[in-house]
Amino acid sequence: MSSQRKRRGLSSPAERHAARRTGGTRASSRASSRASSVSEESQAQLRQLQTQLGDLQEELLLTAVQDDLDEIRTTLTLLPTEMETLRSRGYVFRSFLEQKVQVLTSQWEDASSEASREIVRRTRELQREADEAENALQLAMGGGTVPISRAESAVEALEFKVAGAQSAVRAMYDTLQQNVNQTKAQIEEIRWLLEELEQASFRLHPAEDPVAVCKAQYMETKKDGPKGLLYLTDERLIFEQKEKKATKKVLFIATEKETVQDVIFSVPIGQIERVETSQKGFLGRKEIMELVFAPEADLSGALIRLRGTDNEAWAGLIGRVQSGEIVKERSRPKEEAVLEAVQNVPTTCPTCGAAIEVAVVRGMRQITCEYCGSVIRI
Repeated sequence: MSSQRKRRGLSSPAERHAARRTGGTRASSRASSRASSVSEESQAQLRQLQTQLGDLQEELLLTAVQDDLDEIRTTLTLLPTEMETLRSRGYVFRSFLEQKVQVLTSQWEDASSEASREIVRRTRELQREADEAENALQLAMGGGTVPISRAESAVEALEFKVAGAQSAVRAMYDTLQQNVNQTKAQIEEIRWLLEELEQASFRLHPAEDPVAVCKAQYMETKKDGPKGLLYLTDERLIFEQKEKKATKKVLFIATEKETVQDVIFSVPIGQIERVETSQKGFLGRKEIMELVFAPEADLSGALIRLRGTDNEAWAGLIGRVQSGEIVKERSRPKEEAVLEAVQNVPTTCPTCGAAIEVAVVRGMRQITCEYCGSVIRI
């Protein structure tokens, strides 16, 4: 077997790669022995070409591309379990995510097979180019402007073709990778929402389900206001201040801080009359959302600066909750017993007996009797 392989030459990629490395070492040795006939400038140029060729011999195996495919596979393997966990913790929206993960997994199987075949083909071609570049470099070891120039051109050509091969193979799964990363980000947003709700200063109503959350600032003036989180549920829009405030300063430097956490407003979704968006500040980098509430709301409106998200996307999300369109994304329906309890609105005040004429809108869980001031839970 050993003699047959010697007659055939090196057949495996690992053997050829090792041989090239050995060849590079031999070439380096020859370069040292010929130091007397090659100028120091040429020797430095040859050493640089040797290093560059060695790096390219690693890159032409396209292992970075294969690592991308393996990372996509790992992510897709974990996402179903993560979604199951989030569902068990109470998140019921974005029902499309499970199906989306299944489709992406199927696409990965096709893309991975196709990309793997292309990697084999491209690597074979690049190995031939690397052999030619190495031969040119060995010829340049004797010195001379022309051989060194040819070696330099061969290495540069190889570098160009390696980069082209990487780009060509990545293009075969680029869209898939983007969709996988986007899906992963969506799931991470849900996880963050549930984690923040566990730490919130308020509690959700029995039949209330969370939709989304984002970092925001309640603008009391044009430039300042409490920072915190804006929550959207299928019943309310809630702004909770959550920030660290300095309690002690020394020479204008905060030495002690405390976390301030409190609900600034909680408005039933049915009392949001209008949502307007705008971009303000330098180059329009401030995502602003202006909210106008119904007359019966506790506030007339609010000016919110969103952070790390898109205001138009949030305005659209609020609109979908108001219209009921968000129900189509539920992974399971609301519990009927809870819904019936919420929908039993009294017609008279249990305290003073006055008839109740308050219009009940989505998200309202209590009404106040205008005659005696009693708060009636609904």
